[in-house]
Amino acid sequence: MDGEQEARWAAAQGIGVGEELVPAALRQLGFLAAVDRRRWLYEGPLLHRAIRRYKACWLPLLAKHLEAAVVDGPLVVPLDCEWIWHCHRLNPVQYINDCKRLYGIILDNRNVESSIQVKSKDQSEKVWAGFYPREPFELEYTSPPDDTVYASDGAASDISYNLVSAVKRQSSFFYQVGTPSMHDPRFLEEALARYKGFLYLIKVNQEKGTNLFRVPTYDVDLMWHTHQLHPVTYCNDMLNLLGRVLEHDDTDDDRAVGKKLDTGFSGTTEQFENSFGVRYWKVGAMYRGSLASPVTSLPQIFSCEDANGFGVTKAEKHLTILETTVLELYLQIVDIKKLPSAIPEKSVYVWFTKSQPDAFISDGGRLDISTNTGKSIGAGFQCEPTGELILTVMVDQAYLAAAALKKPKPLGKVLISLQDLTRLDSKLSFEKWFELEPHGGHAGSPPISLRVAVSCTVPSRAPQVLSMISVKPFSFKTCLLPPSCKDQKTSWWTRFVYDCGTELVRLQIRDHKTKKDKALIQELVGVTKSSKNTFRLAELKENKWYFINSNLSINNDLRPSQDGCILELKGDNKLIKLYGGRRLAYERKCCSQHAEDTATVTAVKFCTEHPYGKAVALLDTESEFITVDEDWFLLPWIIISFLFLNATGKDGEKLIRGTMVENGATSDPDANMVSETGAG
Repeated sequence: MDGEQEARWAAAQGIGVGEELVPAALRQLGFLAAVDRRRWLYEGPLLHRAIRRYKACWLPLLAKHLEAAVVDGPLVVPLDCEWIWHCHRLNPVQYINDCKRLYGIILDNRNVESSIQVKSKDQSEKVWAGFYPREPFELEYTSPPDDTVYASDGAASDISYNLVSAVKRQSSFFYQVGTPSMHDPRFLEEALARYKGFLYLIKVNQEKGTNLFRVPTYDVDLMWHTHQLHPVTYCNDMLNLLGRVLEHDDTDDDRAVGKKLDTGFSGTTEQFENSFGVRYWKVGAMYRGSLASPVTSLPQIFSCEDANGFGVTKAEKHLTILETTVLELYLQIVDIKKLPSAIPEKSVYVWFTKSQPDAFISDGGRLDISTNTGKSIGAGFQCEPTGELILTVMVDQAYLAAAALKKPKPLGKVLISLQDLTRLDSKLSFEKWFELEPHGGHAGSPPISLRVAVSCTVPSRAPQVLSMISVKPFSFKTCLLPPSCKDQKTSWWTRFVYDCGTELVRLQIRDHKTKKDKALIQELVGVTKSSKNTFRLAELKENKWYFINSNLSINNDLRPSQDGCILELKGDNKLIKLYGGRRLAYERKCCSQHAEDTATVTAVKFCTEHPYGKAVALLDTESEFITVDEDWFLLPWIIISFLFLNATGKDGEKLIRGTMVENGATSDPDANMVSETGAG
C-alpha cells in the first residue's frame, strides 16, 4: 500500500459494526449445516408448511416476546421457522418494511436463541404449546403437510415477499461457505476486514453519485449475511454509514462472461485493488462452482451419531498409512522494481517451485508480472504446507535471443516459508515487497524488489490415493514353465502403492482348504512389509464374498433402485452406497464431456451428519487408482476395489455386480457380498 491506500484502508476499518460478526458467523455456519441436513426445508410441501408456521406462529410470538418476555431468558426459535426467518432477513429492506407495517417495529433477534445453540427448549416449547396447541414445536421430515392449523394466518398473511424464491436462492449458500477455512477464526477476522473495505467502496461510490453494482467474494458475503441477521443493528449501522439501509441483491445468479455478475465482480476487483493496494481475489473465498447432482432426494434417518470403524483386524494393525496435509494456495506476482536498466520489464517473469519434494506440485510453473501484462493474474494450486516456495526471477527467451545471449541467467530469487504462512498467528494471506537474493553476475547491482500476493486455505488432511499394480512372484522355476502352467500354478498379487512408491498392502485371491470338511474354497488374503504372515480379509462361499472381522455388512437383498445404487454396505449407524460414475464431490465440472464417467465407482456415506450422502471413496477401473477421503474406510475400499476388478465366478462372470455397469449389462439385483463378523 502507498500512503493514500493505507489511509483508505484505515478509514474502512473504522466503519462501525454493532455486532461481533466473527463468532456470529460461526454460529450461522452451524445453523446452515443443521438446515442442510434437513433439505426437505429447501422445497416441497414441508417448505410451504414451514413458511405458514413462520408467518402464523413465529412472527406473532416473537412480537409478543419483544413487547414483554414470554419466557425467562431467551426465546428459542424452531429450526424450520428460523430458516424462513433467516431468508426473510436477507432482504433487509423488505423485512424491515414488513415488520413495521404489520407490527410497528423491526422484529429483532435480541433475546432469541437458535434451537441448535441451547441445551434446553422446555420453556419455549411450553409457551409454544400454549399458543399453538395443535402445532408441534419442531417440524420433522415425518410431519404431515397439514394446512388446517393455518385457516387464519392473521396479519402475517399480508407478507407479500416471495419466501419460496428466497429459500431457493439461499439453499446453495452453505455449499459455497461450508469449508474448513470459513470455520477458521483467522480467516474470518480477515473476512471482517475485507467486508469493511467492501462497505467503504459502496460509501465512496454513493458520495460520488455513481451507482455501481459491487459483488462480494464469499468470505465478504458471509459477513454481510451475518450482519443482516441482526436487523436492528444492521439498520442502525447502515443509516450511520450511508443514510439508508443497504439492499442485498441476491436475485442474479448468471455468471456468464459479460453478464451483470461478471462485470460487477471485475469492477469490484479493480476498485478494491486500486483503492487499498491489496488483492480482492482470495483463495477459499471464491465461487466453488454449481452444486453437484444429488444421489437421492430422500434422507437416510439414523437414530444416533455415526461411529466410524471397520473392525480391528490383523491387516489394520500392520497398515502404515501415509498422512499428508494439503492446502490450496493462490500466488500472484503483482509488481517488480529496480531492475537493471539493460533489462526491459516486459521481458521478465517468475518461475515458482518448492524447496523440497511435494505430493501435489513437482515442476512448478511460470507467472507473469501483473503490472507488465496489465492483467490481475495468478496461479492457484495445491501443495503441502511444508518447506518454502521459491520464486526465481527470469528473463524471457525472446529477449535473450534478441540480445544474442545463449543461456538464461536468473536475476535472483525469493523464499517464502509455508510454515510461516499457515502458523496459528498468521492471517493465511499477505501482500508485500521482497528484496531478491541476487544471483550470479547481478550480485553487485542494487537489489531487485518483487511485490508478491499470497493467500491460502486452512491446511487439511489430504485423501489417500493409491494405484493398483499387479505383480507375479518371481522364481527360476516359474520362468521355465510354459505360459499355461504359469497361470495355473502361480497366483498374482495386487499391490496398493502410493505415488511416492511406498507400498501400503498387497492382496491375493488363493485357494484354501477348510479345517472341517477339507473343502477347497477361495479366500482373499493380504500382506504388508511389516507383517510376517498373510492375513485373511474375505472368503467366497456359495458364490458370494464374505468379509472377515468387519462391522460392515453387505446388503444381500438389494433390488434395483431409482437412485442407481449398485451395492450397499451397512455399518454402525451408517450406510455406504456404491454408484457407477463420479458422484457428489468427485463430479467433474470442467466441461460437459465429463458428465458420464462409466469407468468409475463412487462410495457415498450416509449417516446422521450426512443424511443425503457424502462421497468418501472413488475407484477408477481404467487407471486402477483408488481415492479414499476417510481413513476408517481405507481397508474396506481396498478390499472392495480389488474384488471389483479381480473376483470372478466359474463362468468368468464378475461377482461384484457394480463392475458390469461399465459394459451396460443388466445384472441380477441380488448383491454378491455379505458380512461374516468374528471369523478367524
